Formats: sequence, structure tokens, C-alpha cells
Amino acid sequence: MAWFNKASDSDLAQSMDLAVHCARTAREEGNHEREAAFHEDLNGMIEEATSRGWKQGRN
Repeated sequence: MAWFNKASDSDLAQSMDLAVHCARTAREEGNHEREAAFHEDLNGMIEEATSRGWKQGRN
């Protein structure tokens, strides 16, 4: 079980924002392995958010 399965909604949202920022930074730096790792984590977070009934997109 991943840590974010037990995270509060607030912690999950903040972690998703951070993962997006880190993936973008890694892409800009040309670090494709790091970018892929953040995307993998983010995909798990998105699955968790979806299971909580969250909708895609920002409000």
C-alpha cells in the first residue's frame, strides 16, 4: 500500500502539486528517469484521488 492511500485530502492534493512541479523541473533539466519516476508516483496519486471521488481539473 502506498503512503498516499492513508493521506488526508489536503496532504494528497499538496503532494500531487509537488509531484507535478518536480516532474516539470526534471523534464526541463533533461532528467528523464527522474521525470518518469515522478509521473509514476503521480499516476498512483491520481488513482487514489479518483477513488475518493475527485474530478479531474482545477476548481
